[in-house]
Amino acid sequence: MKSKLLMMAAFCLVGFTATAQTKGTNTVSLGFGSSKNESKTGNGNGSSSKSTNKNNSITLGYGLFFKDNEKLALDVSYGQYKEEFIDFERTIKNYGAVASYQKYFPLVKKFYAYGGGKLGYTYGKQNEVSTNYNGYLSNEYSAGAYAGISWFLSKRFALETTILSANMGYHKEKYTSNSTQNLTVENESSSFGINSQGTFNNLGFKIYILF
Repeated sequence: MKSKLLMMAAFCLVGFTATAQTKGTNTVSLGFGSSKNESKTGNGNGSSSKSTNKNNSITLGYGLFFKDNEKLALDVSYGQYKEEFIDFERTIKNYGAVASYQKYFPLVKKFYAYGGGKLGYTYGKQNEVSTNYNGYLSNEYSAGAYAGISWFLSKRFALETTILSANMGYHKEKYTSNSTQNLTVENESSSFGINSQGTFNNLGFKIYILF
């Protein structure tokens, strides 16, 4: 009898501390990303060349719990990808949006597991004319499913990480070279992958503000 009472108390404690994310709660998030890659090549006469790729992005997200523990969200992003070589450079501006659905499952206290799906679109454009290119356009479509862990630190803040994801995408790009032939090139590609990021490797976090 005593053991049964202790088990009931434990379940009540978990149910009390793992408070549901209630219908009508809003979330906002802000993210930044930046990467830089440099490479150098040389030849036998002692000369060398250097190339640099830079990628910067910013993401703003809004979500709404339309039911207890179920959330719809929209993330919009803007990024710049810049290539710099000895004889030319170019900048590609990317605009994207991702719509997602997440369902949360209480674990213990303020920790939740979640699973969801998303649809995304990204549009890329090179505005200026460079030495080698007159123009560049790209369209990318993606869909995926993912799962992870959320930690609702307080009524106002939550921390979230994805630990498993499956994604597929379709990418199409078109650019016109700045040459006497005015050559136009079109490329299409598709992809599918499953990624388990593990506990410590390549782990990314997202911070939400709730209100």
